[in-house]
Amino acid sequence: MKMEENILIRCSALHAIMGDPKSKEAREKGELSKTAQDYVIMVFKENLLKAGGVNDIRLGFKGNKYTEKGLVMEDTAIKNSGMIRFKSYKKNETRLNNGLITGECDIYDEKSRLIIDTKCTYSIESHPFFLHEAEQKASDAGYDLQMQGYMWLYDCDYADVDFWLLPTPIETMRNNEDADVLIDAVNNIPLDKRVTTVRYKRNNLIIKQIENKAAKCQDFYKRLLAEFQDKKFGRNSTSKTEKEVPENPNRKVVLL
Repeated sequence: MKMEENILIRCSALHAIMGDPKSKEAREKGELSKTAQDYVIMVFKENLLKAGGVNDIRLGFKGNKYTEKGLVMEDTAIKNSGMIRFKSYKKNETRLNNGLITGECDIYDEKSRLIIDTKCTYSIESHPFFLHEAEQKASDAGYDLQMQGYMWLYDCDYADVDFWLLPTPIETMRNNEDADVLIDAVNNIPLDKRVTTVRYKRNNLIIKQIENKAAKCQDFYKRLLAEFQDKKFGRNSTSKTEKEVPENPNRKVVLL
């Protein structure tokens, strides 16, 4: 079985690796947080599935009606983001990596050294009409770190997150949802009132922190891979407890 020898951290997952461990001792040793370790283990398992012939698989979050709407309305949001800047944008389809992280932003405006990512909110209730709302929503979702990752990859100075409130497509609505609320009421609001933009400036200090954490994740992944490859029948683990248990000559082993 041929496993990937290293990993690239997705920009959308940077928020998962950037936290510090809870214990002072772990922080002083520069160890990864439990959340970061869990993320790397999940990626390892994704690679294990890939090595077994299962491609394009992502474990963990499987999506929901909110992400479904975002995918369906992505092209409309990108078009609108160009319109409000008096430009014509198309979806960026170039994924980049720098050996540590990988990402594919929605819009790459090379001339303006600007990244734009569109986020389609689901309803009037969940849409951040006000800047402080949008900033909090972006921070909670880890978009601030995601944008720093994009700016590092694409060598940009600024990154915008455009929160768009667009009518929900009928085909993505659930049976108990009201078209009056998700379509008609939304369309009654002028389009220029239905977008809130959060702008981030490139922060090389944060980017350096991302670089350090991503490198530690790669080191942790390599340790996982080495332990996995070392697993064999009849070979004890590194557990001291197991090694101290004497062999029982009367023990029977049944293979199922």
